[in-house]
Formats: sequence, C-alpha cells, structure tokens
Amino acid sequence: MEGAAREVKEAPPRLVEDGRVVGFGVFREPFRELNIKEADIFRVRNPRLRPLGALRLKEWQHFGVIHPEHYFGMVIFDAKFMGVSFIYHYRRGTGEMHEHSRQAPGGRARVAESVWRGECSFSARGYSLGVENRLEDGFHRVSLSADSPRKPGIRGEFRMLEDLSRFQPLVVVSPFGPNRPLYTHKAACPVEGRLTVDDEVIDLDPARDVCLLDEQKAFYPYRSFWRWMTFAGYDSRGRLLAANLCHNNIADDERYSENCYWVNGRLHLTGAARFGFSEADVLGPWFIKTTDGSVDVEFRPRGERAERIRVGPLLSDFHQPFGTFRGKLASGSEEYAVEDLFGLCEYHLTRY
Repeated sequence: MEGAAREVKEAPPRLVEDGRVVGFGVFREPFRELNIKEADIFRVRNPRLRPLGALRLKEWQHFGVIHPEHYFGMVIFDAKFMGVSFIYHYRRGTGEMHEHSRQAPGGRARVAESVWRGECSFSARGYSLGVENRLEDGFHRVSLSADSPRKPGIRGEFRMLEDLSRFQPLVVVSPFGPNRPLYTHKAACPVEGRLTVDDEVIDLDPARDVCLLDEQKAFYPYRSFWRWMTFAGYDSRGRLLAANLCHNNIADDERYSENCYWVNGRLHLTGAARFGFSEADVLGPWFIKTTDGSVDVEFRPRGERAERIRVGPLLSDFHQPFGTFRGKLASGSEEYAVEDLFGLCEYHLTRY
C-alpha cells in the first residue's frame, strides 16, 4: 500500500474509549465495535449528557451497482432529525432515469452500527430497502422494492461480495476537531443477483458487474460541504480499476483523507484531491486531480440525481451527477489508463 506519506494501521477493537477517539488515520479493516456514538464531541463533564452529542451524528450506507447497460443507486440516510432513502435506475444506452425516494421523521431510517454483522432498513408506503451486512462472511445482501405513480417499479436482491482476502477496503477516521470524527468505509467489489425494472429482468454477473459501497458515520459541523467522486470498471487488460476521492471540511487533507484508488482490489493511498467544475452547471465537465499526481481524470456527466431539502434553518442541497471518467491512475513507474469507466460525483452543501 502506497502514497501520500500515510500508512495503514491495524484497527483497534473499539473506535472510542472513555469518550475519546482512539486514533485517526487509515485502518486495515472496519472496526469490530464501531461505537462512534460514545464520542464526547462537546467535552461535557457529565457522562449522562454525552448521548446528546449523538444527535449531531449523520450516518448512511450507499450502494451503486454498475452493469454495462444499467446503473442502480440507493441509500439509507439517518440525519437524526429525519430519515431519507432513494433508489434510482439509469439506463446507460438511452439516458432514461427514474427515481423512487421517500422522507420520514427521525428514527425511521435504521443504519447498522457494524458491517461485520448488522442491518439497515427503511420502509414506507410502496417502498422498502433493506441491507444485511455480513462482512464476516464476505458479503452485503441488499433487498429492494419500490413503486411510485407513473414510474417503473424496481425490485430484487443482490449481494456485494466484499471478500477481504481479495479486496482491501478503505477504512478512514478523519478529524473535524480534536475529538470529532468522520468514519468512512469504502469498497469496490463484484456483485451478483437479479433486479427487475417493471418486467425487465437484469441479471448481475460477478465476473463483469461491480458494486460500490459507501458507509459513513460523521459528526459534521453545522455548515458543511463535500465534493466527491468514485468510479469502477474493468480496463482493456481485464483489471478491475476503481477510485474514491473527496474534498470536504477536513483541514489537513494531505494527512487525513479518504483518497485512494484500487487495482484488482489492491489499495493505493493518494494525496489530497482537488475538483475543478462549475457549481452553476454540475452537468458540465469536471477535472479532478490529486496533489501527488497519482490520479488525473476528467468526468463527463450524463445525468444527475439531485435533491434540495429545507426545513426551517436546516438545508441539504445535493447534486449527484453520474457519467464516465477518462484519464490515468499512477503509482511510481506503473500507470493505468481510465477509459470511459462509469461512476459518480457529488457536490453537497449542508446546514444541519
């Protein structure tokens, strides 16, 4: 594992001890006990008041399924004051896209504490999204069913095959403050299963299709932003290439970041990420580089998933364009061409 003067450390059994985060950086595997809610982010002296800090926690699991002709994106997001979930389908050949989304009061979205063995769920009228995390057995099982008026229904089940003996995950704890963590776990792995869009059956082949996982739990500041990109696919030599880059509120993003790329499941850490695009036109081209030159790609959006939520002073202005990436990944003398690999970017502003 290489890059950006960062090293991959063994994960302690617990993320938090006596209210304090045990360490920041990159870890070899997800924490067995991800007790992030116990972090004393406000440094209160009364332990009985510490659980109030958990109301600032934002947590989600997001999956993206990449097929040569289709893309499916879905999330379960617990913002504490409300829950949000969406499932959308994009037909890559025609550009057709449709989405099912639901919002609910706080407490309705359930996000697993641990991906080793834990469940996520969100259900509403005509809508169900569930996740069985079984990382100890090498997979995440996702089941979904969504219907909305005048839209094609989406349903089915798939398994993301996150075998840690073959695919090194990105597991990062970064500091918003001395004891205010952002925890994330990212992976790009084969996927198997079957999804249907109305009566059309789409079989997922683990020798061809890829699933992206984005797990995150973070005590975001009231005013936050992030710019994010990810992609995955096979190159002309049959190698699975994937990347994840982000620029957000973390001040020292050369030392602490979730920036990396993968080649056949092998993790390469990179320098800080910088995004060039028009905030007024997120469907224009994006130019994305790392400060150490190990990633240099251009993103061409083909469409976007966008949502603006405003509840009093609270705001979430979310843009997730999807499309294709071209450019290069590089590590020392090795260079890998990125040629029209499918993926996503995000531009998100929040006040919550």
